[in-house]
Amino acid sequence: MVEDSLMENEEQITREIKHPFWATDEKTQIICQFHYSDGRVMEAAVSDTEEGNPDWKEIIDTFGTEAIDASTEKFATERENARKLKEQQQKESEDRAKADALFTVKLEAFEIPEIKNSTDRVSKSRIRKAKSIMEVQVLTTALYMKEIQDGDTE
Repeated sequence: MVEDSLMENEEQITREIKHPFWATDEKTQIICQFHYSDGRVMEAAVSDTEEGNPDWKEIIDTFGTEAIDASTEKFATERENARKLKEQQQKESEDRAKADALFTVKLEAFEIPEIKNSTDRVSKSRIRKAKSIMEVQVLTTALYMKEIQDGDTE
């Protein structure tokens, strides 16, 4: 790839430019990484100037605009895929939290003595099969009211 020599403490440090992509749609700025032989990696935004930027010229001469276009497309695709993956993971996490909360509410409903001791198997089954917290609350309230009424008439 591209190598450049720098003198530092009388040691020769080389630089390789990697992963250039357009930072703007106008193609006036390039983001790339400078990998130095001493292990340093620096991300840089490189623009052309009126006086001429030697880094810009080196990148364009080495990679060419077509390769930078392809690299930019690849970077955009990877970024979009990462965004979609994060979005999917977040949705799965939210779904898991909702399911956990629903399960907890169902457990709490069956801790109520009137619900736990009820002989109305159909209503208890409906509470177990409920798909939302609101449904659990409505069904639990209905069964609770029924059990209280039945208890008052006895």
